[in-house]
Amino acid sequence: MKKLNLALILICTHLFVAAAFSQSGKFDIVTYTAPAGWATERDANAVRFSTETSAGYCTISLVRSIDATGDSGKDFDLLWELMAKDGLNATSAQGRRSAEKDGWLVEAGGGAFEKEGVSGAAVLTTFSGNGKAVSVLVITNTDAFEPNIAAFLESIRLPRIAAPKAPVAPPAAAPSGDAAKLIGRWQRSSSSSPAYADPVSWGTAGYTRSRYEFKSDGTYIYTERTFRMTHPRIFIVRENGRYTVAGNTLTITPAKSTISAYNKAGGSDALGTLATTQNRKIEKIAYKFTFHYFSGIDEWNLVLQADAPTQRDGPFSGNTTFNNAWYFDQKYTETDLTAVRVN
Repeated sequence: MKKLNLALILICTHLFVAAAFSQSGKFDIVTYTAPAGWATERDANAVRFSTETSAGYCTISLVRSIDATGDSGKDFDLLWELMAKDGLNATSAQGRRSAEKDGWLVEAGGGAFEKEGVSGAAVLTTFSGNGKAVSVLVITNTDAFEPNIAAFLESIRLPRIAAPKAPVAPPAAAPSGDAAKLIGRWQRSSSSSPAYADPVSWGTAGYTRSRYEFKSDGTYIYTERTFRMTHPRIFIVRENGRYTVAGNTLTITPAKSTISAYNKAGGSDALGTLATTQNRKIEKIAYKFTFHYFSGIDEWNLVLQADAPTQRDGPFSGNTTFNNAWYFDQKYTETDLTAVRVN
């Protein structure tokens, strides 16, 4: 049996379309298009499509949704344990991939199994969103049905993701003093250039730009872009939430934080197609902040200090004017760090 190509069966593929399918159906919260000519079984827990030819066999099981854990990776782990490891004696999941479909977070992976004289590969795809986790389990002993598997996953339609209800906050007083000075965009950049005749340095050559935008209504947006010359992808962090100021303490309270990987457009420093998106850990931090004027370069900096490095801000700056600090200025803040250009 050839090893299944998991890249072909992720729902983000558009290589296969539903033309090879004939009958639309609905099960639980999922609308799908069934494979033409395959046998169908349905019970309270799942609908199954199966076929067997001289090439081998394949069964696709669309399983009733369960309550999600709130973490798509944990949803996958739980369902793999129940359906593949316990149900089929499968190995641990390999080739794990993440994607997004219509706002639902998708995880996929597979492994070999052997039970009661039947062997092959099990491939699980989970869709997490709206408090639910939907799963599709494929078992097969050949790669001949990869187009059918990919087309079935592509045909799946799920309920629209419900927009989270924004908490109703009391009207905020107009910022004053140093809180008013915060309002606007503040950015810092770090870069590394390759050294001549040092091939190792090319692996880290590139830059990271981090930007806070503080708004007068007490909300903020954090954006980060990381580019490396030898890495095939560009990474974008998007975060938003609320901030409060008390004296010289700035408290950041995120509501949502994600990191996305984009393929490079034309191999250059330009965002191409989206490869993956995943949630980042929510990290509430209280910074000590001040504004400092550097006369040598004639610019004001926003200086943030913390007791330890953070996931959001990374290692402390090498500038020792302030201990345990990061420095932000207001240069080049009009550049859109997240603009997508497909070549």
